[in-house]
Amino acid sequence: MRSTPPGGTPNSDHLPAYLQVNVGVGWDFQTRWLGKIETRFSIVNLFDRIYEIRDGTGVGVGAPQFGPRRSFYAAIAVSF
Repeated sequence: MRSTPPGGTPNSDHLPAYLQVNVGVGWDFQTRWLGKIETRFSIVNLFDRIYEIRDGTGVGVGAPQFGPRRSFYAAIAVSF
């Protein structure tokens, strides 16, 4: 019997290192009608770098997976 699959040990390879830069800014407002309003704006993957998280060669993995593309998020929270 073969102890390792053809091609070597599963899940033993490494992908290149990557850096994802995220930024966010928030503001707090005090209003007479609604009280405190908190706002936030965030950008995920600021430089829109495409990078691989998994290459799809591991056991039980069917396809490569990549990090998120550049995304914009806005949030508003009202305390009452």
